[in-house]
Amino acid sequence: MATPFRLKRSSVTGKRPALSDVQIGELAFNFYDGHLFAERDTGGVGIGTTVALLTPWKENFGGGSITYVGVVTANTYHGDQVIGTPAGGFKSGAFTISNSDHTKDSINELNFILGKLVPDSPDTFDGLALSLTGTAGNGRLCQGFTPTNNTGGSAPSAGTQYTRNTDSTITSTYITDVGPGDAGTVTGFVNAVGVGTTALSVGDNAGTYGAIQIANNTDASQSARNTGITSQFYEVYDVRLINAASPDGYNLAKLTHGSATTNSVYWYEDPSTVSAPVISFSAVTNPPSPQLVYSSGIAHYKNHADNAFTYVLTVTNASGDMYSNDTFLTQDNNSGSAFTNSGSKNYTNFAGGTNPPTRNYGVGTGVTTLITSIPRDLHTTITSNHFTRYDASTPYGNHNNQRISFSTPMNIMGTTARPNQIDEDDISSTVGNGNNGTRVKAGATGNNPTASHATWTGGSSGAIDVYEATVRGGVLRHDQTNYSTGYLPVSQNYSSGRSGAQYYQVMLQQQYISTFNIVVTGNYGGCWVCMPNNSAWMTGLSATNGWANMFTAYGGSGVPRNAAPGCASGSVMSGSSGTFTCTFGTESSSNASSPYRILIRWRLDSGDSITAMSYTT
Repeated sequence: MATPFRLKRSSVTGKRPALSDVQIGELAFNFYDGHLFAERDTGGVGIGTTVALLTPWKENFGGGSITYVGVVTANTYHGDQVIGTPAGGFKSGAFTISNSDHTKDSINELNFILGKLVPDSPDTFDGLALSLTGTAGNGRLCQGFTPTNNTGGSAPSAGTQYTRNTDSTITSTYITDVGPGDAGTVTGFVNAVGVGTTALSVGDNAGTYGAIQIANNTDASQSARNTGITSQFYEVYDVRLINAASPDGYNLAKLTHGSATTNSVYWYEDPSTVSAPVISFSAVTNPPSPQLVYSSGIAHYKNHADNAFTYVLTVTNASGDMYSNDTFLTQDNNSGSAFTNSGSKNYTNFAGGTNPPTRNYGVGTGVTTLITSIPRDLHTTITSNHFTRYDASTPYGNHNNQRISFSTPMNIMGTTARPNQIDEDDISSTVGNGNNGTRVKAGATGNNPTASHATWTGGSSGAIDVYEATVRGGVLRHDQTNYSTGYLPVSQNYSSGRSGAQYYQVMLQQQYISTFNIVVTGNYGGCWVCMPNNSAWMTGLSATNGWANMFTAYGGSGVPRNAAPGCASGSVMSGSSGTFTCTFGTESSSNASSPYRILIRWRLDSGDSITAMSYTT
């Protein structure tokens, strides 16, 4: 205020006052340039006292614009800065620029164009599945208790299947090739508890951070998930949970990376200490009023509900906190030899059982079910593996290949004819009209007795003659067995008086037959053929009571006769399996009185048996 205010002036272009030309508070005005100056006193701070230009710009003639020469420094700028014309003019490029374009608009356009050249960033793991490894399989929750729910969400429900874990830690498989691998924070959670976290930065962040593990943190150009990313733009990484603490009960786990979150994975940490299931059996109860059929006087069970055998099956440790399936007792692939499969069993088939089962069902005291077994439609003698074999399965283990011990031989004859086996009243034949053959009485012992065709009576409970071979369980055999003990059903005692040769005689009733084939599987001591109603045949073979021998070759001409009693054409029988042709030579079964009987007589010695027999044209 001590210095009087003065306005000094100059008309010389470019004239700038010196410090000596102005004092504090004075203004100097160059009216040619239109600039105003004042002395600036910094009080000794900075560069000291100087003359400052108060109007650093120059208004162009007409007032339409101003010009500034030099460097402008500002924190912010708002306005439409014009680009102007560069030295040498504009060059052609990605887009057309004029000297009147605004800088901000051109920068925006340039950014848009460059953005088209930048590759898409790699996928995040948002919404990807998180899978556990090393768990104990699956299980369903039992009913009758309230499982601990650690998730904070909906409680688990009985009967629903969940992943089962038992070692109090969980590990997931890697989620691979996700981004960004150079920024953001990755965190693992078990329920609401963070179990590991790390902040990613440029470079390799591989390592274990609590219960999360980062691996393969590489340039995104190596990604297999998002192929074709140019190098040095992005990074990707693999991540998993590892050995995260798992509390007892129902749990979830997830990973987060910024706003990206994996799907939650759920499991049940099973604290049960239940052992594997154990199958056991009671004794077998035989049918009280069996339905029996007979072959060679030997009793057989037929496939009838009255022939049901029963026993009690017990399972201990049938469940813990969890179970596998309602059908936890299953028949395995090795079914019973003698009886129809009794079927798989559900929990509801057991005493007090429910679906879902209660917790710790059958623990301490086993649970029971009654097994009912009905003979199969078979023609056989069973000596082992009579009944269904079972497997019991729970989340806590298995007890497999369990069958009740039962070794008593059992004779079974179903209701279906078995012409492919030995059947006394239905012997397979395609000879002539194709009517099957039947067994008739052998008449007497010996190879060549008087030809007999009396009706066979072995289909009832009476004992057969000691010289008759038996058909038991579909097998023709030389038989000296005591069926009154050690066999089911209890039957005849054939252990005495039967050491000699035994015979089996078949009758075919066919016309116009002069040759036929005999197909046999087994061992035997002889085979003879006779036409008892053909008088010429019987006369020619009077020495053998009409029996021609299949163990001897046909003479080659005429009719088998005393001098040449063989009737085997081609291969001669020797007591073994095969197909053999019987010929009557020039004779025919038609040259007889009706019903044109053909008898085939078989001899069986000790140890001999025949499992299949048929007669063909």
